[in-house]
Amino acid sequence: MILKQVSKIILSFFLTALALSHANAENIALDSLKTFVSPDLTFSIPEPNKAKAYSLTGEALFDYLHNATEPKVRVISSYQTSKSYMYATADNTGCNGQSGIITAYSDVCINGSGGDGNSYKEQGDTNDDGILGDFINAEHIWPQSFFNSQLPMVADIHQLMSTLSVPNGRRANLKFCEVLETPLYKTSSGSKLGKNCFEPGNSVKGNVARAIFYFIVRYSDQNIRQGGMNYKEFWTDNVSMFMKWNRQDPPDANEKRRNNLIEKFQGNRNPFIDDPSLVDAIGETVFESH
Repeated sequence: MILKQVSKIILSFFLTALALSHANAENIALDSLKTFVSPDLTFSIPEPNKAKAYSLTGEALFDYLHNATEPKVRVISSYQTSKSYMYATADNTGCNGQSGIITAYSDVCINGSGGDGNSYKEQGDTNDDGILGDFINAEHIWPQSFFNSQLPMVADIHQLMSTLSVPNGRRANLKFCEVLETPLYKTSSGSKLGKNCFEPGNSVKGNVARAIFYFIVRYSDQNIRQGGMNYKEFWTDNVSMFMKWNRQDPPDANEKRRNNLIEKFQGNRNPFIDDPSLVDAIGETVFESH
């Protein structure tokens, strides 16, 4: 009789301890998830695959990241201020021993400093596109005409890139694609203009994909389908291609550095740079439905 009572007490103690351990594990996983947007701006990402650790996938993960990517430090309120910070700080990695920017779509160093794109001048035809002395401006991965240049989308640096003005203008508001025919325009880095679409060079295909996945997660509930755009052609039909680009061109040190600096400026991160596998965890079908 005494042995049975002792056994029950031991079993009860064991089950209670197990339950507490499980609860603590869930709390730790949840706390880890919350560090996607680091409130102390230390940029600490202690564990990869945080969302998977909490078993979030599909629509549930999409919704979680929508909330997690809300800026926590400041309102994104000025396109000019965002551009200036991008040129002077976020994209100014330095090159040729001087201050300067490695431009998207051209992958060439343009020396300069400060927050004015006109102060960054191409020397000759560095990117071999046939245009001399170009300057830097801001490319919107999701064209601003599709959301009437409204804030905060127009000034969110996670979907902006520093480009030379000519390839930026050639892309205009065209969809992204893989150009199979002879290009109408190209740069030495492999960026190409097709008949009705634009292909970024291999060095930034993943960057473009992660920027556009971020934009959809953050702003799909906003009015981002304006300006006569064909949403199916621009986005839905190309989700699988963006997923492929994300896998083929993972984040490099500069992209990760940029993510940290943007968080410092506007208070949120692009989680797909922290963990590119989150794209596949959400899945093609879910992205296509938004």
